[in-house]
Amino acid sequence: MSIGADQGGSVRIPACNCGIVGLKPTFGLIPYTGKKDMGLWPYSTKVLILGCASNEPSNDNLGVITRSVGENALLLQNIAGADNIDDRGFAAPAPERIPKYSATLSSYEAPKDLTGIKVGIIAESLTGAVLDPRVKSTFLKAAECFRQLGATVSEVSIPLHNKGPAIWTGISKVGGFLGKSTGSFGRRGYQMVDLHSMMWPLQQQNWDNAYVSLKNNYLNGAYATKMFPHLLGKATNLSRMLRDAYDAALSEYDVLITPTLPYIATSHCAPDAGPLDQIAKQVGLTSNTCQFNQTGHPALTMPIGMLEIQEGHLKGTGTKLPVGLQIVGKWWAEETVYRVAYAWELANPNWKD
Repeated sequence: MSIGADQGGSVRIPACNCGIVGLKPTFGLIPYTGKKDMGLWPYSTKVLILGCASNEPSNDNLGVITRSVGENALLLQNIAGADNIDDRGFAAPAPERIPKYSATLSSYEAPKDLTGIKVGIIAESLTGAVLDPRVKSTFLKAAECFRQLGATVSEVSIPLHNKGPAIWTGISKVGGFLGKSTGSFGRRGYQMVDLHSMMWPLQQQNWDNAYVSLKNNYLNGAYATKMFPHLLGKATNLSRMLRDAYDAALSEYDVLITPTLPYIATSHCAPDAGPLDQIAKQVGLTSNTCQFNQTGHPALTMPIGMLEIQEGHLKGTGTKLPVGLQIVGKWWAEETVYRVAYAWELANPNWKD
């Protein structure tokens, strides 16, 4: 079991690439404050989470990564609930009112029966330029399994889905830069002042040691702040339209599904690779994940198959890596997301084959 921060996909992406389950819950469901004791018997005794670094407060999420859907549900129910410190969770239930997600899964008399559940495939999630056709095929095969389990499965068009990454970028890059460079993220909560001092003023040594993506974030944010001073506000307003678009679809469907990532994990760059070569490995990576950081909907990735590596030094060796399917639900509807994922997991114990 593990806990991670997900501001654009950073719980779901590693979970997908490792062939395990990762959930970014409804915005604010897990306090971003940290500092909470958890009894997770029989998996462990107590765990102490410390503070969490912010990227941009409107897309900050803590999520849970586990080997199975059941374990994911167990971990979530033990750490979720408003703590009266982090204002991201002002609408979240109190800890004592959090559903017993794990017990609910165990209570189903026919856990693989999805009769009455409506599953919507976001059509635009299958049209990206970087989408590996093999990932699309694996995803559609997995989606067909929901139909075999009794669910109604059909495509739904959400045109704004493909604009989501641009909306997220305008908020994440600009807002993140402004927060890091001032040490003030504009929220009520627990502020890690020591961490702020590491981010700004930015020291040359820290800059030299930073990964290219972090440098890219700073440079993008600094440039956009100067050249497009209203970008953050406009993108924030558009993010409300994006949420409305998903909410409209979710008024007709119980869950929406997409491929988690458009391609399987890529090989590492050469140690002396330049910035553009390093960034090229990540183009389009968050094309189906970052939208839900801005809209706040719960989004879970689960493994559905394996594909052979076709690039890098392992090309031609027959080595395979995981493919993931993402399940998106209504706000506070983690129980439904878990139910759908759990049914598929039980029906496909040999998903690696």
